[in-house]
Amino acid sequence: MFSNRNNAALSNSNIVTFSIVIPTYNESENILRLISEIEKNLPTGDFTEIIVVDDNSPDGTGKLVEDCITKKGNKAKEKNSSHTKNHILKVVHRTGKEGLIPAILDGVRQSSGTNVLIMDADFSHPPEVIPKMMSELKRNPNSIVIGSRYIEGGKVVGWPARRKILSKGASTLARVGLNVKNVKDPMSGLFALPRELIQNISIATKGYKILLEILVKNKEIPVIEVPYTFTDRQSGKSKMSYNVIVNYAEAIWQLYQHGQKSDRVKISEQVNKRSVRFISKVGRYYTVSISGLVINYIVSFLLANDVANSIRLLSNEWYLEASIIGAIISMTSNFFLNKYWTFEDKRFEVRSTARQYLSFIGMSAIGLIIQISLLYYMVENFVPYRMSLIISIAVATTINFILNKKFTFKEKVWA
Repeated sequence: MFSNRNNAALSNSNIVTFSIVIPTYNESENILRLISEIEKNLPTGDFTEIIVVDDNSPDGTGKLVEDCITKKGNKAKEKNSSHTKNHILKVVHRTGKEGLIPAILDGVRQSSGTNVLIMDADFSHPPEVIPKMMSELKRNPNSIVIGSRYIEGGKVVGWPARRKILSKGASTLARVGLNVKNVKDPMSGLFALPRELIQNISIATKGYKILLEILVKNKEIPVIEVPYTFTDRQSGKSKMSYNVIVNYAEAIWQLYQHGQKSDRVKISEQVNKRSVRFISKVGRYYTVSISGLVINYIVSFLLANDVANSIRLLSNEWYLEASIIGAIISMTSNFFLNKYWTFEDKRFEVRSTARQYLSFIGMSAIGLIIQISLLYYMVENFVPYRMSLIISIAVATTINFILNKKFTFKEKVWA
């Protein structure tokens, strides 16, 4: 059930800049005073909505807010001043005690503000810090602003040592275990962010710390921490219990698994991108090498045939000499084509190009030695010459690509 009687006309004529979402359960001793303090601290330049999300509190918290809305609406009519207000008060009545995170998400769904600020109803989060957080988010609209107990200027008042140690330990576990080390207080219940940010992620954990899941699933979003003094509740009953601790442990495990899966996906994407780039360059290199292959093969084959043999240019090991000559002739054309197209190096200063050329020849010579050795081995073992030539050139070309990629053009092999 949703109630919004106060300043209804304003909601149609004003753009809501901030929605303050306050989940409640049995907060009748605090809620009206909290609303009053929030109203006193709201900046005058923004139109804000205050949304109380009540989990059907047995102590009548939701009814108190409902009556407050009715009362404020009557006063506004009497004074004819509804159009001068800079905020609107709403209450969302839920049917049962379904938990803090579902209540926050329900409040966000019911909100209409560009930005959302989440806070507790027990005065542990001082309303005085609201203007500072709003101001920071307006200056940095694509960020998360966190009320922090653990940066300079922040502190905790009213907790026993055991509770402080438990809280600090939980924060440290979250920061280190879930890799949110850039945030000092990832367990804070006081934070503000663009509404779209929380709407666009799937919240899967239970418990009390929705901010932690938001941070884990939005690690690329900048975080700004604003110091505040956390004061333990003076009225009402604490919500800390054994179930809260269990839910926190479960949330940590779920978010850790999410992080591992996300990291695997990112690594897989990076590997796929590298694979595409690598294969692309291999394709270019082999395309260039086709011209060298043709030159190498034609020259080697012609010199090794009867025409060359008849003019006595070659020795008895005719096929080795012919292959060497063919390889040398193809190297120069391969170098310039690979430099410009395959490795996209368009610098042609004489000194650096000459240095690269010598390196290219040197690296290619290693492949050439392997080519000649493989050719000799295959021919001497009665593999047909033509087949031996093609295989040996293909192997040498592969080796040339890897060596020149790394040493001549200074690129990582798998990139």
